[in-house]
Amino acid sequence: MSDALVIPADIHDAMVAHCQREAPLECCGLLGGVRPLVSSFHPLRNVAAQGETRYNADTKDLIDAVTSLRARKAEILAIYHSHPRWAAIPSQTDLRENHYGDVPRIIVSLLGPEPEVRVWRLDPESYAELPWRIAPSP
Repeated sequence: MSDALVIPADIHDAMVAHCQREAPLECCGLLGGVRPLVSSFHPLRNVAAQGETRYNADTKDLIDAVTSLRARKAEILAIYHSHPRWAAIPSQTDLRENHYGDVPRIIVSLLGPEPEVRVWRLDPESYAELPWRIAPSP
């Protein structure tokens, strides 16, 4: 992705609120739009048995989100999940279970007094931080 991901403030705040609501479980979801501008927020249910340390998106929720994006001629711009008790840095599990290639990954850490949001590109054995910014809501 050559341009920095642009997330409107209302979508950023909805994503962070989703993460906070689901704590102490990890949560997950998608941000959609047309690069680089995010225009939609798609929270997904976490159906992982070990929800405090893992996430696995509900298949129906995922299909519904992708169908909605296609209908609007939009795409998945980022996948987000929370780290309720860890830093906003990809874990070995995040690297190992990256099934979406170069789609940016957002990690929202709830470890500190304020949520920390960071964006990453994941490779099988490494990761690199990506630029992003919050924009005014439309």
